[in-house]
Amino acid sequence: MGKVIKKVKKFFVNIFVMLIRNHEKRHKVRRYILDFHLIDCYYFYQFFANSVRENTVLLVEANNCHGEVIAGYMQYFQKLGFNIDALTSSEIEKEHPFCRLNLKDVKLFHCDGIALGWISKLKKIIKYKHVFVMSSAYYRKSAREDYTSFLDEFPGLKNHPSLYVVEHDLIDIPRFKEEELLKKNHLITLGHFDKGVFMSPILFGKIQKNPKNEITTFITIGAIKSFRKNHQALIQTIEKLASENLKFKVIVIGSGTLDNLPKSIHPYIQIMGRLDFPKMFDCMEKADFFLPLLDADNPEHDRYITTGVTGSAQLIYAFSKVPVLHPKFAPFYQFNENNAILTTNLIDGMKQAIQMAADEYKQMQSNLTNLAEKLENESFHNLKEILK
Repeated sequence: MGKVIKKVKKFFVNIFVMLIRNHEKRHKVRRYILDFHLIDCYYFYQFFANSVRENTVLLVEANNCHGEVIAGYMQYFQKLGFNIDALTSSEIEKEHPFCRLNLKDVKLFHCDGIALGWISKLKKIIKYKHVFVMSSAYYRKSAREDYTSFLDEFPGLKNHPSLYVVEHDLIDIPRFKEEELLKKNHLITLGHFDKGVFMSPILFGKIQKNPKNEITTFITIGAIKSFRKNHQALIQTIEKLASENLKFKVIVIGSGTLDNLPKSIHPYIQIMGRLDFPKMFDCMEKADFFLPLLDADNPEHDRYITTGVTGSAQLIYAFSKVPVLHPKFAPFYQFNENNAILTTNLIDGMKQAIQMAADEYKQMQSNLTNLAEKLENESFHNLKEILK
């Protein structure tokens, strides 16, 4: 029924905008009307009617992704004694990224693009102590090249005197004209780069650290797209390991499909699709090893050690899941032979994981926990410094 209503709405909107001669204006009006829904008025009113408490930080994520970033940062602000208003997209709200957090002194709001545009123009925004935008980019379109600057889409937020932005890819700094934010130490990065202020979002709430399973369990999380992960190498590896009758299983979580899987690997692989955060967190706790699936021979994956950060790292730190990855990507994330399995051959790496003794695994887990605590302390210190 919903699809039919959308088609009817689109039909009448296309007829209406034909009366507008200017192509750019016609496109803008068409997009605005199609994006508008009556529920936007309700979302706007909820935020409008909210009274901004003293010493409150506004955290904003308008995309349908990066829910783990806003969740991972929230506890840093709580430790500093701030009240928090979190404004996310409706898609993120449905995925419950804050499911394991203490939400005391936290108010949650959600909305979509139209309502966010209205909210960003409210004079009350200036009452917030600080405003943190969780993504510098606004992914309105499916093509990677078509995303726009969040602050260009919602310029009202630029007026806040204490505005901070999280940059997920350094190549966007000149394109989004973020040099001034960079100069003021108001541009946040998820990894250690020569630009921006490092803050790692790894605090998701209470995490259960489990011993190694009798049947070794691997997990990989992220969109099934070649420019992000090499799932084909994983399939070939599972085929090889299955032929050797080794005991293991692989959990694959993320949007996208893996078609025509060989029947021989069906007992070893579980395709979960995209999950909400409570279910994803549960799967993480039950797994033993994490597979980032970064390909050293794929130039597109170089961005994960040069200009951007893989979200896999945040989950590895938070849940102390031993990663199996190529040595090329290890130093940037502070992985080494004491807390990770480093291998140029995924087959050898997964076989080593399967054969690893419980005591050795427990020690690697402990080393990862220590690394996570170090990154947490550094991130918390950096946040305190830039807010002074």
